[in-house]
Amino acid sequence: MSRENFYSRDEDWLKDTDNALSDSCSNAENRGQAEDAEPDIEEIHSVGESLSESGSTPMQSYLKHLYRLELLTPEEEHSTTCLLRDLEDTLIEKLQQCGTELVQLRSEGVEQRGSTGAYDHGLIIARTEMLLSLEELTRRERSKLGGLLRRFQEQRKKLIQCNLRLVIAIAKRFRNPSVPFIDLIQEGNVGLMKAIERFKPQMGYRFSTYAYWWIQQEIQLAMRRNEDLVRQPANVQDDLRTIYRAIGEVRALGQPASDENLARHTGLDLERIQSLLKLPGPTGSLDDPVADDQSSTRLDYAPADELYNTDELVTNQELAERLREAVDRLPARQRTVLNLRYGLISDKDCSFRVIGEQLGLSQERARQLHSDAIRQLKRQWR
Repeated sequence: MSRENFYSRDEDWLKDTDNALSDSCSNAENRGQAEDAEPDIEEIHSVGESLSESGSTPMQSYLKHLYRLELLTPEEEHSTTCLLRDLEDTLIEKLQQCGTELVQLRSEGVEQRGSTGAYDHGLIIARTEMLLSLEELTRRERSKLGGLLRRFQEQRKKLIQCNLRLVIAIAKRFRNPSVPFIDLIQEGNVGLMKAIERFKPQMGYRFSTYAYWWIQQEIQLAMRRNEDLVRQPANVQDDLRTIYRAIGEVRALGQPASDENLARHTGLDLERIQSLLKLPGPTGSLDDPVADDQSSTRLDYAPADELYNTDELVTNQELAERLREAVDRLPARQRTVLNLRYGLISDKDCSFRVIGEQLGLSQERARQLHSDAIRQLKRQWR
C-alpha cells in the first residue's frame, strides 16, 4: 500500500499546538501515572504514520478530531466530576420517586454501591428517556427532568472526550500484533467509562490517576482474550508471565531455572509451577503475518513436511468413508476377514494363518474368503 502522510493537512496546526499541549500537561498534579500517561504530539505522529500505511481512514479521522479537543485543568476536572456525581444522584432520586428500583440501575456484577460507585450510566439514561416518553409526568416535571438529563449527558461526554488521550497513551504501551491498535483503544474507552461511573471526587484523588487502572485492566483483558487461540483463565496467564519473568531473572543470577528456585523466586507453590509448566505453549494461525507489510505469513516459512494439502486430505477422508460403506455391505465372514487382514478395526494386519485360527478355518479357506471379498468390492466400486 502507498504511504501517505498522516498529518498532511494539519501538520502546521499540530506544530503550533505542541507547546500549548505540553504547558497544559505540566499543570497535572500526579507526576506518576497520570503525567506519564499524557501522550505528546511526536508519539502520536508516529502512531499516525504506522496507521496510515494500512489505510485506516476512520482511525486517522479519530486522532485528528481527538487532538483538537481541549484538556481540562485540575480545577475544571474536579468541578466536572462533582457536578456529574450530583446530577447522577438527582436523576436516581427522580427515578426512585417514579418507581424505579436501585437494583435495576446497578452495573453488572456489582451487589452494592459501596465506596467505588456501581450505577450504570447507560441504564440511568435509558430509564430516564423511557420515563420522559410516558404521559405520567406533567409538562413542568418533564421539562425539568429533560434538563437534568441533558446536563448529565453533557458533563459525562465532556469528561470522556477530555480523557481520550489518556486512553491512547496507555494503549500504546500494550501494542501487540495479535490485537489491532484501534481495538485496544476501544477497550480502553470502555474502561474509561467504567471509571467515570465509579469515581468519587470526595476521595481526593485525580480522576486520571483513578481511571488509569480501569483503562489498563480493560486493555489487558482484551489482549488475554485475543492473544491465543486456546483461551486460558486470567489467573493462569498471570502466573505464567510471572514464571517466565522469574526464569530470566534466575538465569541472569547464574542459577539454574529449577522448579525449586522458581518457587522461591515467585512465591508460588511448587505443585502450581510444575502443573503450569506442563501446559502446552501458545498456539497461532499459519496465516498470521510475520512482517509489517503483511506480504508474508508463517505458512510461507513452514517446513515442507508440515504442510497439508487440504484437497488431498478431504479426498482421502471421502474415499475412506466410501470404503467403510462398501465393506459393511459384505457378508459377515468376508467382512471379518478384510477387517483382520488390513487392520481396519485394530490397526494391526493379520496373516491368513492367524485369521484362520481366529475363525476356526484353514489358511486356504481364509484366502478364498479374502479373494471373494475383494472381487465383490471391485464389483461395487464400478
